[in-house]
Amino acid sequence: MAAAAAGSLRRAGWRLWRGRAGLRCQVYAPQQGFRASAALRRASEEQRKEPPSPSSQQQFDPQQADPRPEQEAWSPGPSYTGQDGQESQDYESEEQLQHRILTAALEFVPEHGWTAEAIAEGAKTLGLSAAAAGMFHSDGSELILHFVSQCNSKLSDLLEEEQKLVQLGEAEKKPTNQFLRDAVEARLRMVIPYIEKWPQAVSILLLPHNIPSSLNLLTSMIDDIWHYAGDQSTDFNWYTRRAVLTGIYNTTELVMMQDTSPDFEDTWRFLENRVADAMNMSSAAQQVQSTGKALAQGLMGAAVTITNLTGLNQRR
Repeated sequence: MAAAAAGSLRRAGWRLWRGRAGLRCQVYAPQQGFRASAALRRASEEQRKEPPSPSSQQQFDPQQADPRPEQEAWSPGPSYTGQDGQESQDYESEEQLQHRILTAALEFVPEHGWTAEAIAEGAKTLGLSAAAAGMFHSDGSELILHFVSQCNSKLSDLLEEEQKLVQLGEAEKKPTNQFLRDAVEARLRMVIPYIEKWPQAVSILLLPHNIPSSLNLLTSMIDDIWHYAGDQSTDFNWYTRRAVLTGIYNTTELVMMQDTSPDFEDTWRFLENRVADAMNMSSAAQQVQSTGKALAQGLMGAAVTITNLTGLNQRR
């Protein structure tokens, strides 16, 4: 009787916790929408306060027959609310606008880091007010996740193109170890333009509220690599292979942030050795043991990254 009553209380508590969690999720989404809408209204109001310049009047003059080259570059891109307060007939969703702002902001990351300042500068290049940065979190996490997502898409396209060449007989299929090494190296090379600011990005992604999104992007990328490598396992090896490659990627990324060798030669040598070690595993027990070591190294690497951010162990 006592055990049954205790079980009923635990189930009731679980249902109550899920109900509160669902309520928090329902409340959070409208708050983000309100915040983004308010930021857009502030940007529009600031633009209307400024007197329209002759160049802006010419830009929105319906009689003008020769559009600017910049507008053609975005064709058939949407138009925005101009300084005269008029809107074009084309419609752009809030998500599309955010995507364009974040893409433009990447140019300013080497100078401003993964910050709201970089996002504000990116918005300015699109003819928007710096207040548009209020559409995003102030910690810069959305800019980092946007960059990681772009890199993953580029890698997936690269691996898919390579697979097509193999299928058409225009290229030879690589051994698995070489394929894994080349795929991880290609993905990490995408970080090089931002390497000086990357410790900051990693530390931000390790914040509790960013871990689910960053982990989802990481596992998706690792799964894509194994998919194009031809992995068809359906047993426990499916998990161990992805766990091991995740550990290899994370530890190599940490080595890369500390590497001062030309063209990161030490990093690629480290990566080659780690992939060779993983491919030479002779038993599932060794795989599990190596997986645990890789995950432990990843946690230790997180501490190193935070140290980097504080300036105690900067790259030189």
